[in-house]
Amino acid sequence: MRVDVSVKHFEKTKVLEQTIEKNLKKIERRIKIFKKEAPVHLSLHLEKNPHREEYFSWANIYLPFKVLKSSNKNSSLVKGVNETFSALVKQLDKFKYRLERHLGKKGRKKSPLDEEEAIC
Repeated sequence: MRVDVSVKHFEKTKVLEQTIEKNLKKIERRIKIFKKEAPVHLSLHLEKNPHREEYFSWANIYLPFKVLKSSNKNSSLVKGVNETFSALVKQLDKFKYRLERHLGKKGRKKSPLDEEEAIC
């Protein structure tokens, strides 16, 4: 997975890098299903309002079939990053569930038991 992180109006800290790494591990566990087909790209943008103590974060995951987006505004940078990744994880789980369900229905053949139940 390719990861791009951009920051604006502030410097990266060790705490921020650790938070991003922790959240990236959660994402990587969920995208193992997509690695076979095409590469996955995650783009994370972090920005500080120059006039206030306010942080904006938004992230995009470019999957082979879809783009998932999440954005957040918060007074704490780490909390905002965690909430952004949390929303992405939710979207990714939902998309993965739908995809597995779709592929499962497509490849499923009717068993003799299904035909007996339909007759009764």
